[in-house]
Amino acid sequence: MLDWFYDTSILITLPLFVGGFVVVSCLIVVALRRVVLRLVTDTKEWDRALAHVIGTFGVFFGILLALVAVSVYENFAYTRQVTIEEAGRVGALYRATTGLPDELGDQMRQVLDEYMHTVIEVDFPDQASGILPGVSDAQVDEFERLLHTIEADTRSDQAQFEQALATFDDFIESRRARIDATALALPPLFWLVIWVGAAVNAVLIAFIHVTNPRLHILMAGMLALFIGLVIFVTADMDHPYAGEISIGPGAYERVLEQIIDARE
Repeated sequence: MLDWFYDTSILITLPLFVGGFVVVSCLIVVALRRVVLRLVTDTKEWDRALAHVIGTFGVFFGILLALVAVSVYENFAYTRQVTIEEAGRVGALYRATTGLPDELGDQMRQVLDEYMHTVIEVDFPDQASGILPGVSDAQVDEFERLLHTIEADTRSDQAQFEQALATFDDFIESRRARIDATALALPPLFWLVIWVGAAVNAVLIAFIHVTNPRLHILMAGMLALFIGLVIFVTADMDHPYAGEISIGPGAYERVLEQIIDARE
């Protein structure tokens, strides 16, 4: 079910998700209207009590949705940042190899070129499917092996070597963060609470004593439309590498085009 949601175009998932959410909310109103109209004898007392309940519930449910949305967006922004940092550090490593002897430098640049293609063509599709990527490990290990074969005879060479090591360490840190972000997602318990809250909200709206049925359904539909949109966007961003709102290999493609391919 989740794979279908993230793999399908938003032109299909958005109307189905939000439209279904609105339809279900309106059906709940239709199903409970007769019960409410039959049981309520004192409308003033009923409206006063219901206003307190809806007000209290609205505060807690609104805070929950806001906190969840902010948390998901922070995860998304963090993932985007680490991908940009990793791509930039690959570019810095590529530039650092230009001062090395031709044979060793050529090998290291070739490894970085292969790494970038692997990340773009293999890692990101795997991460979009929720799979932790591991194919590019071979290029990382090979580059580290070549890096430690550098012989720094002079103080200048030693300084360049230490700088390259520091950049490589930063690259490894960014790469690990990018891979770990594959598993970023809200705990299932959060989604359970959100769906229960959405159902309670629909029932409370149905409990409102409204004489005009069309107006009642319109009120419920408009509120359900907004809540459905918030939940849809939150769900689509919950997995940073999957869905319509996702992080792609654009930063790596730009580094590959502007730095690596431009120097070949």
